[in-house]
Amino acid sequence: MNTSAPSAPAPAAAPPPPPRPLSFSQRSLLAYCSQLDVIMLFAWVFSTTVPYGWAQPLRYLAAAYFMGTLVMFARQTLPTAFRAWPTFIIPLFCIASALWAPSASDAIRKGILFLIGSAVAIYAASRLSGRQILLIFLASETIAAFLCVQRPQIINGAWTGIFGQKNYLAVNMFILYIAALAIMLDKGANRWFRFWALGVAPLALGLIFLAKSATTTMLVIGATGAMLGHAYLWQPAARVRHMRLLIVMLLAVLVLTASLILFGFLQFDAKDSVLSALGKDSTLTGRTYLWETAERTMQEHPLLGVGADGFWRQEYGLANSIVRYFDYQSYVKFSFHNSYLENGVAFGYPGYWATVFIAIWAIWRPGINWFRNQTTINAAFLILAVMVIFRTTTEIDLALEFTLTSSLLFIGAARVDKPGQRS
Repeated sequence: MNTSAPSAPAPAAAPPPPPRPLSFSQRSLLAYCSQLDVIMLFAWVFSTTVPYGWAQPLRYLAAAYFMGTLVMFARQTLPTAFRAWPTFIIPLFCIASALWAPSASDAIRKGILFLIGSAVAIYAASRLSGRQILLIFLASETIAAFLCVQRPQIINGAWTGIFGQKNYLAVNMFILYIAALAIMLDKGANRWFRFWALGVAPLALGLIFLAKSATTTMLVIGATGAMLGHAYLWQPAARVRHMRLLIVMLLAVLVLTASLILFGFLQFDAKDSVLSALGKDSTLTGRTYLWETAERTMQEHPLLGVGADGFWRQEYGLANSIVRYFDYQSYVKFSFHNSYLENGVAFGYPGYWATVFIAIWAIWRPGINWFRNQTTINAAFLILAVMVIFRTTTEIDLALEFTLTSSLLFIGAARVDKPGQRS
């Protein structure tokens, strides 16, 4: 007799799981726009660099993109906007001066264009790294350099290229040269980018010499020494305790000794010697006459000035007298060849000192970045800022909308680069 219990029935097979829905990896809108940011900043820089009318639509397309995304990504860009508040000073002066300027519409338009330039600088500083920004300027200026070689134009023995003036060619090639030098010395950059920079740096240097701009040539010598000294002397000195302090002390002793010998014992006349070296006369090619006129106009309108775009107008007698003084047969838009005096005439002494403050801030901010994180990229932004501010004493880069140099200056000032942050 079988007493064993009957075996339990086998459990039913579990039903197959339902098909899983297709899943897509979620990415932030910030990540999707990262490549578009690079393209649009290149469009802005390129259209601001080359003096071609067909490039202007690219500039306004990029401006519309930056204005829209500045609001869309406000959580990322708002801190940078607060940090870069000095860039809003001149636009606000322009808009406010519409109350007394000869043309209210021109004043408001000028202020809006300045605001667009500030928005571009703020967005680029928020969303792009320093290396990306320098690569974009490197690409744009490389194209400009090849265009200058392809279409050479020589005026009074000096190359002007596609820019029409030797000083414009020189400053653009200076930006190309420093950007190339920074990428070439940056060990974190892609090697193909470094080969590219190595190839275009001599081209930029050659075009600067062909432009025969003595001021830019002197800046190139100083900037080259600073970049090479930073890469091959200052950065390696960090491995030895107190070596950097020793370098600073030695440089201070050398500067003080040279100053004592030149100005104390040899009675060196710096002004005449510098002017002679630069090939300039005592009036700086008529600039001193312009500066004296600007100072008199500021004294006549000390608090409010004449308003944005209020002086250089065809119906204004003094502006026509200046144009005739420089042997122009018909009226042309002129300038005082000084950013501080240009804004001082437009907005009075408040505008003059506001521009001085902006210049100090624009050097202070890259200096702080470099002090916190002494990389080659940060050193390049500091050197470029010094160059632009030096240039503002004889040009109106801080008083003119949509200038490449002011865009570069404000981007460098709005950046924040701390140790450990991605480049």
